[in-house]
Amino acid sequence: MSESLPEPNVVIDAATLRPEERQYLDEHSLKKPMGTAQIWALGVGAVITGEYFGWNGGLGVAGPTGMLIASLFVCVLYMAWVLALSELSVAMPFAGGPLAYGRRAVGPWLGFVMGWSMFLESLFATIGTAIATGAYTSFILNLLFDGLHPGLVTTAAALVTVALFALLQWIGAKEQAKIMEWMTYGAIIALVWFWIACIPGVKIERILTEPLLTDGWAGVLKAIPYAIWWLVIIESVALAAEEAHEPHRSIPRGLMYAQITLIVLVVLTWFFAVTAGNDYKKTGDATVLFPLPMVYREVWPDAAHSPHLIAFSVLAICGMVASYNGMLFAVSRQSFAMGRAGYLPSILGHLHPVRRTPDVSIGIWSLVIAGFVIWGYFNEAAVLIAVLTCNLTALIWYVLAMVCLFVLRVKEPHMPRPYKVPLYPFLPAAVIVMSLFAALVYGWLSQPVVLWLTLAMYAIGLAYFFGYARTRLAKAAPEELTAQRID
Repeated sequence: MSESLPEPNVVIDAATLRPEERQYLDEHSLKKPMGTAQIWALGVGAVITGEYFGWNGGLGVAGPTGMLIASLFVCVLYMAWVLALSELSVAMPFAGGPLAYGRRAVGPWLGFVMGWSMFLESLFATIGTAIATGAYTSFILNLLFDGLHPGLVTTAAALVTVALFALLQWIGAKEQAKIMEWMTYGAIIALVWFWIACIPGVKIERILTEPLLTDGWAGVLKAIPYAIWWLVIIESVALAAEEAHEPHRSIPRGLMYAQITLIVLVVLTWFFAVTAGNDYKKTGDATVLFPLPMVYREVWPDAAHSPHLIAFSVLAICGMVASYNGMLFAVSRQSFAMGRAGYLPSILGHLHPVRRTPDVSIGIWSLVIAGFVIWGYFNEAAVLIAVLTCNLTALIWYVLAMVCLFVLRVKEPHMPRPYKVPLYPFLPAAVIVMSLFAALVYGWLSQPVVLWLTLAMYAIGLAYFFGYARTRLAKAAPEELTAQRID
């Protein structure tokens, strides 16, 4: 069997493969270049944009202490989530991730719902991050040059980002993983730079508002949808399992190290943004896409056009593009896996014959993202809508994934599990309860357009699956092969 095939002792017994199945896998198998360091970088890099924008809307509705409480709730949720997710990811190390979990636990329909949820989460996260990257670039260029049109610069820079990273993803997983690793280091350095620069402006009393919870516990609840953006997309690492060397070691370790790193970054970024900013309501304006440079400029008002503010802002873009790269990775791999298995049009499952990258998925969805970027030029709320839609679709499949974990523990007690979630069944049960709670908050507080957009996306996807794809699944796809062996 080709080295690019899934590891037979983990999920597929090579002796049971028919020639046509072996050929199909050979033609649709990804390379395996990623170790623990690359998994860590992918996890941190995909998420670290949450430190740079998006979370600040929660500060505006909950105040400093309320935002901290909401953020700590989310940190606990995501630590439990990555520990539980690792069991599924290692047991079924496929690019399809949630598609494979739902398919094996219940059947094709749940596989589609979970795969589609992950795809939508990643797609809308990528859209929001592309536009925000353009906004950061516009901020820098307006420091350097007078008279620029912020909207046009934001849109143009976002489109350049889309094009450059489509090319990088097309080149290959190993190349983009290495660049991702260095961009992640740059993004972390930028945050440390921000913390140090804020020290002269820190005033602890800015946390101690009167009242302490500026909008009571209702404000804390309102902040949860924004706080999720701190850490959402960490689960995209699960999609790298098929491209990971020794996934039973690299995936749990990389995910855990990434989550611990991110929690530290979240707490310190919150602290310095709140204590150094002159007005938390101004920093917490959800339409502000560059809150950290804004606080930086408040601490150093005489440095509005200084080299160190410009240098910080340039380095901060590392955080934006590192996350964009990780999110595009998730979009293309989920689309590729669903196309390979027939849940989406089969053309999406095409691989470049030499580079073994999902070239069609990368190209098509980059064009879709570019279209949304252009739409964002005409709609100031585009980033907020994208962020909140991403977070809601994420919560949906978190719950479903934990249901699959319980089902598979009962249905297949002897399934190979090189890694098992600690504190079972309490940890996955906690993920279900906390995710459902956060989803209910969405239903109560979220903008109607987010709910309607989410419903429309699910309606389109389910109509395609039940109306066309359900009877045309590719039986030789790895997600299907492993499920068929136990059907």
